[in-house]
Amino acid sequence: MEKIGVFIIVIIGLTFGSCQSEKSTSNSESKYFTDSIYSNHLREYRKHNIYMPKGFSKDKKYPIIFATDGNNITENNFYKRTLDSLIDNKAITPLLLIESFSNPKIADSSYTDENRDKFYLDYRYFEYVENEYHRNPELSARFKNHLNYFHDELIPTVEDELNQNPSKNDRYFFGVSNGAGFGMSLFNKKPNTIGTYLCFSIFGGRIQSKIWYENVEYPSLYLEYGSEEPLFLKEDADYLRSKFKELGLHVFINEYTGGHDYSIWNQKFIEIIVELFGNKKHSKH
Repeated sequence: MEKIGVFIIVIIGLTFGSCQSEKSTSNSESKYFTDSIYSNHLREYRKHNIYMPKGFSKDKKYPIIFATDGNNITENNFYKRTLDSLIDNKAITPLLLIESFSNPKIADSSYTDENRDKFYLDYRYFEYVENEYHRNPELSARFKNHLNYFHDELIPTVEDELNQNPSKNDRYFFGVSNGAGFGMSLFNKKPNTIGTYLCFSIFGGRIQSKIWYENVEYPSLYLEYGSEEPLFLKEDADYLRSKFKELGLHVFINEYTGGHDYSIWNQKFIEIIVELFGNKKHSKH
């Protein structure tokens, strides 16, 4: 994979535009706003952020990244600043980014740690980590319902609103930590929808317990994890490397120097999207 080093640092520094929390009426600049849809699977409204590149037109088709862990938009947001700079400098082709929010409310307070101190689990945990045996039926079903929301409601609704009808190969997924664990479950259970997954520091993905089938066209995978993270991340990566080789699948696995760190994940995100969406390479995609 190409190393872009100082080039990326320079072009990211070129753009420090403010972000938007409302939809802009101008087409001369990128748009970054929060929207929501009602989920029948989750029986609640769910928010998501949408990034649209400068000059976006519903008459054009764009690659789309669907991501977990959307957050409230802040000034100088990393994703808007980064995508604006890379696109403006023609380092990548224009694309759409959809960031799905999780539910941050506390869902369960019945757990205790080794010191018998109570700790709290929010809905995000149950949405991202498959746990079919929880004593609360609603929480037990939360993972499945959230996966169905993401796959059956969020993706088609946003694509329809933006007049996009991408092929599998023009859909991408990005997630970190438990969000990456959810991504690997989506990867395994719904292999025909998204063509490429970027999953960093996978927590809660139950990697080695998943069933993999021959003659299934699984997506491509870019997996990153840190040298200072728990050993099971390396064990899971080694397992996936072996399993994907056995199945003849494309996988890129890298161990970076460091830990569970957003600053590293951000840099890896830049490196990989330049690899994937660099104008010359994407034209051959």
